[in-house]
Amino acid sequence: MKNIIIITFFFLFISCNSSNKKSESWTPEEKDDVFKECVKYAIDIEKMNIEKANDYCYCSLDVIVENFENKDDADEKISKDTSLRSLWQGC
Repeated sequence: MKNIIIITFFFLFISCNSSNKKSESWTPEEKDDVFKECVKYAIDIEKMNIEKANDYCYCSLDVIVENFENKDDADEKISKDTSLRSLWQGC
C-alpha cells in the first residue's frame, strides 16, 4: 500500500512539473504587468469590485501563462486571432 502511494505521488510530481515548462519562460515582471492590466480593465471597464477583479485576473493569468510562451507571444497571437480571448472566458 505504501508503495502505491509513493508511486502515485511520483507520477503526480512528474506530471505537474512537465506542464509548468511553458510558465518558466514568463518573467515575474511580465506576470505582474499582465495582472495589473487585467485588474485595471476589470475594475474600470467591467465594473467589478476589487475582490472579484482579483479572482478573475488570477484565473486569467493562469490560463494565459499555460497557453502562451511569454507576454510578447500572448500579445502577438491574441492581436492576430481575437477568438483566443475565449480561452479565459470560464474565469
